Amino acid sequence: MSGTRRVLVVLFAYVLAAAAVLAARLHLGDRIPDPMATHFTGSGADDFSGRGTFLPIAFGVLAGCAALFCVLTTLGRQTPTQQRGLAAAGCATAGLLGHALTAVLFANADAADVHAVRFPGWQLAVALGVAALTGGAGWLLCGKGAPGTGRRGPAGPAGPVEQLPLSEGESAAWTHDVGSRVLPLVGAGTLVLAVVLGLLDGPLPAIVLLVLGVPLTALTRARVTVDRRGVTVASSVVPRPRLTIPLERVVDASRRDVDAVREFGGWGYRAAAGASGLVLRSGEALSVRLTSGGEFVVTVDDAATGAALLNTLAARRAGG
Repeated sequence: MSGTRRVLVVLFAYVLAAAAVLAARLHLGDRIPDPMATHFTGSGADDFSGRGTFLPIAFGVLAGCAALFCVLTTLGRQTPTQQRGLAAAGCATAGLLGHALTAVLFANADAADVHAVRFPGWQLAVALGVAALTGGAGWLLCGKGAPGTGRRGPAGPAGPVEQLPLSEGESAAWTHDVGSRVLPLVGAGTLVLAVVLGLLDGPLPAIVLLVLGVPLTALTRARVTVDRRGVTVASSVVPRPRLTIPLERVVDASRRDVDAVREFGGWGYRAAAGASGLVLRSGEALSVRLTSGGEFVVTVDDAATGAALLNTLAARRAGG
């Protein structure tokens, strides 16, 4: 029930935020000009929208954030404390958005010239205060949760530890490409959004999104290689980044199945609960147990062959 409780707390916060915005809009009625100011700079309003479109857009933003945080609090982390923190962050975001949207309505009330509408700086401070209160309330309402009620973390190496027979002096290498269906869409969407924001709102937000989008695009496809150096994972799109796990760090390797969301909270280079690696999809993965006690995982087809060769090479190095 802890997971359900967290979702209900998040939903309740966004319902309250939507109710506050709706109440303010109904209270102000025709006092809101058409069009109304919806974006502000230090010198005044610089963007406007129709009075009738404000509520649908506001409710759409709130609904999207509510859905995002509901998913994150149930699938995005492994421990009850982390899930509780995400639920609290969702409540804080609801408080911030609810106050900001309501304040925009009151800023527009009775405005004779929408270009002269101001959004006072102290309103931002109030919005942050509301966010802190709603976030704290969300944290308390979620409760601690019983131990073990969170989503499971990485399961650790599984399956038999096998070796690939090699004759004395014989060498071998194994390599395979792996791609993601999700990251190309996210990366492309981020880059497109960067271009749009660059045209509409200046270069700064575009640069921020480009910094995020380019690494995502670089990680859409990777090549995994097992040879005398150990395990090497390199981007198939650009020469770097490149990651190598040398043979001296390998205890053994095996093939196991990975659930990207439930175990690692998403796709890309991930780290969680004693495990790290490149998780581009759910399914078959090469799992390497390290001398440090951790696990390195990379999702790739034919992982059993790669694991068997890695075990042989690691044993050969350890034996002589």
